[in-house]
Amino acid sequence: MPELSVILAVGERRERAVRALASILAQSAADRLEVLLLDCAPGSPPPLPGSDHPAVRTVRLPPDILFSAAKARAVRMASAPAVAFVEEHVLVLPGWAEALIEAHRGPWAGVGAEVHMANPGVPVSHLVAVINYHPWLPPARRAEHDMLPGHNSSFKRDLLLAYGDELEELLRAEIVLHGRLRRDGHRLLLEPAARIAHLNETGLGSIVRGRFLWNRLYGPSRARTFGWPAARRLLYVAATPLIPLYALAKITRTLARTRPEMLRTVYRWLPQFLVAHLATAAGQALGLLAGTGDAEARFTFFELNEPRAE
Repeated sequence: MPELSVILAVGERRERAVRALASILAQSAADRLEVLLLDCAPGSPPPLPGSDHPAVRTVRLPPDILFSAAKARAVRMASAPAVAFVEEHVLVLPGWAEALIEAHRGPWAGVGAEVHMANPGVPVSHLVAVINYHPWLPPARRAEHDMLPGHNSSFKRDLLLAYGDELEELLRAEIVLHGRLRRDGHRLLLEPAARIAHLNETGLGSIVRGRFLWNRLYGPSRARTFGWPAARRLLYVAATPLIPLYALAKITRTLARTRPEMLRTVYRWLPQFLVAHLATAAGQALGLLAGTGDAEARFTFFELNEPRAE
């Protein structure tokens, strides 16, 4: 029986998916893995190279399936006691699977990996890394965290299944799942012995698009999950113009205390930082006011098919 089920959803960027799958199958613990390859590409694409490996089970899904629904379906299909989500624009580095399997023998509901840049030669990738992943960039410390790297962390499967029909909602913006697990008394670990390399967005338009769509999902999902009253929702909407400045003050305070060397990146790219967080605020506000609309379908396409330079 496998000890870790790896869930990898792929779309039209087949060359990225081939590399992601190969990095999983190259793990020293590959014989203890089950890989659920969720093929969401339209039409009838040829099998992904490497998918004939005995550890891989390819599941053809309709191209209009939502990202959260695909992942929830895979959790229910998995057979290992822990499941790990991996984006198709991520490489898992040597020792990743072994470290996750070992960590899940402990009390942790979720275990996340240290995050490296897969495209450090692209200048703006450094800003994306700091904005999205600064608590988990190398050298990360093994410690309990309030949240883990989104879309690329692992969880005890029985805890996810216990959420029943709510699981899809919790996977819509995965840090909502992290908050819910913590509220329910569970603990999250960052394990730096598990390492991934993430291919970051490489242009301001891509950054804005991704953050707007994701936050249009995150805003209402967080509000529903944690029972926000209407007054609190409206307060967040009213604060929209201030969120970029709040985000700047918060990250400055955090990095000055924990990772001062990263502050140079934030201030070097300050206009892009502020625009990115304005997109964050606008997406959250629209989600709180009008719901998610078609944002999840658009985010699913973004997640699986957005160009990312190396």
